[in-house]
Amino acid sequence: MYLGAHVSSAGGIENSIKEGDKYGINSIQIMPTAPMRWATKSIELESIEKFVETLKTSQVKKILIHGIYLTNLARSDKQLFHLGKMGLVVYLDFANRVEELIKKNSLDVEILGVCFHPGSQKELNYEDSLERISYGMDWVLNEVGGKSLLLIESTAGTGNNLGRSFTELSNIREGCKGKDRVGYVIDTQHTYAGGYDWVNDIDSVVEEIGETLGFDRVKSIHINDSLAELGSNKDRHANLGKGKIGEEGVYNILHRKEFKNTP
Repeated sequence: MYLGAHVSSAGGIENSIKEGDKYGINSIQIMPTAPMRWATKSIELESIEKFVETLKTSQVKKILIHGIYLTNLARSDKQLFHLGKMGLVVYLDFANRVEELIKKNSLDVEILGVCFHPGSQKELNYEDSLERISYGMDWVLNEVGGKSLLLIESTAGTGNNLGRSFTELSNIREGCKGKDRVGYVIDTQHTYAGGYDWVNDIDSVVEEIGETLGFDRVKSIHINDSLAELGSNKDRHANLGKGKIGEEGVYNILHRKEFKNTP
């Protein structure tokens, strides 16, 4: 089983690995740059080399890279759209370069991909917003190349946020020409708030994930409890076991055979 946490990269991205080791976990989620600043410059080679050097003596085996929070690929505004794309370019390029050094050093570590919140419907209508996201993702994939994946994260559907259902996530991926390099990250709080009942109908939720998204394309699951009610569309997290999903609900998700090897 792969269990992890979001860890800080403060003081250098290699510190995220040290944080993971401090907690005794084998999987980490990191943000290589400040989450509320646009990322437009490539991450320096020296930082990447330090990151991989630290991995050599670490127990961390799975790494998920989370995009900055400013990204909204549904925007028609050219500048904001471009800045959103460039942030993903910087992170996807980082993933590729780390993977190259991992392979060169024969390390047993996997970069799961770059996950991001797809965006919120603003100036465009619903269908055009989804198309815009897929178009932006294709632009990023073509710009960077390589094998690293873009991973669309499920949202709670607050306001006009997109990615609120498994069907919507699938439609975004299907709209990408480079969909072979597109996968998903499922957040249990977001999906619970979006109407997926992990507590009383987990079998149906898991079945829909398999049928609509494909278990092989779900590269990570964010296990979060929910302060918000089922179907409330509110993105409000609770400590594990202390929210509406509860300790038993979290246990049941963790022990589904379909997610056995999913960090």
